[in-house]
Amino acid sequence: MRTLPEESHDEVRLRHDLNDLLARVARPGRYVGGEFHTRHKPGASPRIVLSYPDVYEIGIANTGLQILYAGLNDATPAAAERAYCPWPDMALLMRARGVPLWSLESGAPVRDAQLWGFTLQHELTYTNILEMLDLAGVPLHAEERDEADPIVLGGGPGTANPLPLAPFFDAFFIGEAEGRLAEIVAALAAPTRAQRLRALGAVPGIFLPHEPQATGGDGRVRRQVFMGFSQTPPVTAPLVPLIEGVHDRVVIEVMRGCSAGCRFCQAGMWYRPVRERPAAMVVEAAAQALKATGCDEVSLISLSSCDYGGVREAVAGIRARFPQVRVSLPSLRVDSAAVVLARLGDEQRGSVTLAPEAGTQGLRDAINKRVDEETFGAAVRSVFGAGYSGLKLYFMVGLPGETDDDVAAIAALASSALSHAKAAAPGRARVSLAVSSFVPKAHSAFERAGFAGESVIRHRQELLRALLARPLKVRFHDVETSLVEATMAMGGREVGRLIEAAWRAGARFDGWSESFDAAIWRRAAAEVDIELGGPAWDRAETLPWLPVDSLVHDAFLREEAARAVRAEITDDCRDGTCTSCGVCSGEIEMDLVR
Repeated sequence: MRTLPEESHDEVRLRHDLNDLLARVARPGRYVGGEFHTRHKPGASPRIVLSYPDVYEIGIANTGLQILYAGLNDATPAAAERAYCPWPDMALLMRARGVPLWSLESGAPVRDAQLWGFTLQHELTYTNILEMLDLAGVPLHAEERDEADPIVLGGGPGTANPLPLAPFFDAFFIGEAEGRLAEIVAALAAPTRAQRLRALGAVPGIFLPHEPQATGGDGRVRRQVFMGFSQTPPVTAPLVPLIEGVHDRVVIEVMRGCSAGCRFCQAGMWYRPVRERPAAMVVEAAAQALKATGCDEVSLISLSSCDYGGVREAVAGIRARFPQVRVSLPSLRVDSAAVVLARLGDEQRGSVTLAPEAGTQGLRDAINKRVDEETFGAAVRSVFGAGYSGLKLYFMVGLPGETDDDVAAIAALASSALSHAKAAAPGRARVSLAVSSFVPKAHSAFERAGFAGESVIRHRQELLRALLARPLKVRFHDVETSLVEATMAMGGREVGRLIEAAWRAGARFDGWSESFDAAIWRRAAAEVDIELGGPAWDRAETLPWLPVDSLVHDAFLREEAARAVRAEITDDCRDGTCTSCGVCSGEIEMDLVR
C-alpha cells in the first residue's frame, strides 16, 4: 500500500498486518484503495474520513459520498479519505489481530482523523455504524469520547430524524452540505476538540444533539438547501471501483428535488425545491465522465428523471456524441413516462420500472399519485412500443386507508398491464411486480401514521399472491425488515438502546437478506422494552424529530394528511400553482431549465 511520509510505528505495523489479512479474506480488493481518480494530499490538514456504512461495493456507488469526496479534496485544504464497513470475515480477523479500521487513501487509522463523516442513507445500515466505530477503536457513545477521538458527524437523508442515532454522534449536518464544506473545514482548525465542536455548532445546518442550540431562532436547526446546484457541474472524475460495484455506469445528477407531492414520500419533501442543471452542462459532464471512467452507460439520475426539463435535449446530445452509449432514465413516474419513453426509447432494450404504487383510483388519489388507468395503459404500451422487453411494476401495501379491495385491485392492474404488453410486444413481453411495505417517514404527509403491523402486511401479501395470475411474478419486501426500519424511522433517542442491543447481539448488514436476523432484533427489542414497528403519533403529540426544521411547514403536512383522508389531489407546484408548503422563501426557490 502507498504510505505517508514520516509514518508512525502504528502505521508501519498496520501495513504489515494488513498485507497478511488480505490473503485470508474474500474479495480483498474491498480494502486496498488505489482506484482511478483517488485523491492523495499528503500532509494536508485537517484529515477527514468519509464513510458509507455498508460494504465497499455498495458504498463506492453512493453519489452523495462521491460529491463530498471530490468537493473536500478539490476545493478545500482538507484531505478527505474513505472507509467502508468490513465484511464479517475481515472484521473477525481485525478483532483477533487488534488491527484498527484504516482509510483506503493513506492506510492510517481512522481514529486519528479530526472528523469522521457518515452518510446516513437508510435505517438498515445503522448497526454497521456501531460496527465501524468499534473496529476503529472509537468509543460508541459521544459522551465517552475525549481529545484523541475524531468528531463523528452524520449527514444525508437519515438526518430527517437523527434522534435514534444521537447517542453515537457528536453532530449532524441537516440538509445538503455542498455549500458549507469550507465552513466545516474552517471549524476544524480550532485547537481543542471542544472548541471544534463549538465552531461546528455555529455552521448553519449543524445540529449538536448533546448541546442546546437555537440556530433556527426557534430552537430548531434549518435544513440547508444548495442553491448553487444548477451552476455547479456534476463530478466528472469519480472514483472508479477497484472491484465490481453495484453500478457500472456514469452517474449524472440532472435534477434535485421533486414537486409531485406524493404523500408517502419523504424524499419529495426533504429535497425541495426543484433545481435543474442546464442540458448543455449535463451533456458535457457526461462526455468528460465517460472519458474518465471508460463506462458504456450514462444514467441521468434524480427523484423523477422524466420530469427533468432538459431530458430530451440531454439524451439527444449524449447520443449524438456517443452513439454506442446507453442512456438510462431511472425513477420514472407513470404519468410522465408514457410520452417521454415513446420519444426517447428508440434503440433501448432491457426493462423499465414504473410505479403506480396503489391499485385503485381512490387510494392513488389519497397518496396524491396522479395516475388513472388510461394513463397507465398508455405508459405500458409506450414501454413495449419503444423496444423494451420487460416491465416491473412497483406497488406498496399497508398504506393509510388501504383495504383488501385496494390490494385485490393491484392484481387486476397487473393483469391489465400484461394484456397491454402482450398486445404491444407478442412473444417477448415480461411483466413482474415488486411490492414493498409502507413505512412512514419523518417530514412526509404521513409522518404521524403508524406502520400497518406485521399481521396486516402478511395478510395483504398472501391475498395478493393468491390473486395474481400466471405468468406474473411478484417479489415482496420482507415484513420483518420493514418492522425494524419503521421502528428506527419513527422513534426518538430511546431507539439508540435498541440499535446498540441488536449490534451487541450480532446484527450486521441488516439490509442484506442473507445477513438480517429477525430473532436478534426481537430479542433486543424485548431487552430494551421497545415494541417493533414504531408508534403512530397523535395530532397533539410532539414528534421526536422536532429539532429538525425541514423547511416544509407543519400546517402544510397536516393539511396534506387531511386531504389524503378525503382522497383529494394537490397540484404539482412545477405547473405554476404554489401549494404553500413553506420551502420557497428568500433565496430558496425553484430553479428550472427554461
